[in-house]
Amino acid sequence: MPIPRRVRSTGRRPWLTREDLAFAAELPALWVAALSLPERRWSAFCRWLEATKARLGRFDPGPVGATAGRVLSPQRDGFDARAFALASAAGRSEHHLQILREVGPGGWKAPIALEGEAHLAASLADGHGAVLWVAHFCFNALATKKALAASGYRAWHMSRPEHGFSKSRIGIATVNRIRVRAELRHLAGRIVIDRDKPMAATLAARGILKRNGIVSITAGAWEGQRLAQVELLGGTLDLAVGAPGLARLTGAALLPVFTVRSPDDETLRVIIEPPIAVVAGGDTDASLQDAAQRFGASLERHVRRNPVQWRDWKSLRLPATTGPASRAANAASQDRDTGEKWGG
Repeated sequence: MPIPRRVRSTGRRPWLTREDLAFAAELPALWVAALSLPERRWSAFCRWLEATKARLGRFDPGPVGATAGRVLSPQRDGFDARAFALASAAGRSEHHLQILREVGPGGWKAPIALEGEAHLAASLADGHGAVLWVAHFCFNALATKKALAASGYRAWHMSRPEHGFSKSRIGIATVNRIRVRAELRHLAGRIVIDRDKPMAATLAARGILKRNGIVSITAGAWEGQRLAQVELLGGTLDLAVGAPGLARLTGAALLPVFTVRSPDDETLRVIIEPPIAVVAGGDTDASLQDAAQRFGASLERHVRRNPVQWRDWKSLRLPATTGPASRAANAASQDRDTGEKWGG
């Protein structure tokens, strides 16, 4: 089946958004917490912050809670959809604290372990470079880069100008630079995707891989013309296929990467799994769809183990449900608020 194409808008970004104003109001509290609180207290602070935002109407836990509830509640008695959604949002805010601590005095120091390094070393030994397809979990962005750099690997990260806290022109020029600066400490460089000239980023990445370098790409649907529809968790998820496309063009290894925090000892585990085979010949769309679905199979395994840390519950499309019983169950599941932890 052909992979759908989309036409990306090249219109100018807004100067400022409501989200920017909300984040500007939140940023001082995040700075204070990042620089003054011990990291063991970050999780509790972020849960309080997200619960406060929900009470003030600045954050709606409903969509994430409802989707996760339909997937997880059959296996979990007493699943609390609202608590799950608040904990999921708290993980995002805790990542913000990691970024802010990293650019502060002394940097961010946390237990981070790189697992599966042998897969990366073997790929580079083949001489065609490596494409790291990094799953979208709440702690992946900074911890993955730190773990690689600590082990002697400097990747080039491919991302868009909106990479950071804001999608506006002012936000990109100001607060987004904080995140970029934190990550660049552990990278060889950054490849910025320009929607007006999308091939420029692809050519830059191909050149790096030709020199046996490493290119990392976060798995998502933010950029790219081709979106594979991956079966996942009983529904479907769109994934841009730029990562397997690069591997197919260059012969580089395509390595799935999953960064999750262990519930046992709080260690951030950066897990590099064996390469996904990308068929070089034959139908391009079929090859990319197959690679994306193989990534999806690994992703589902990690999401079920660490569901609260996955960032794409809103993007997961589940089959429609009908009937008053289903609607009542979804509504009731959003009326509870506890501090229960979910999957680390």
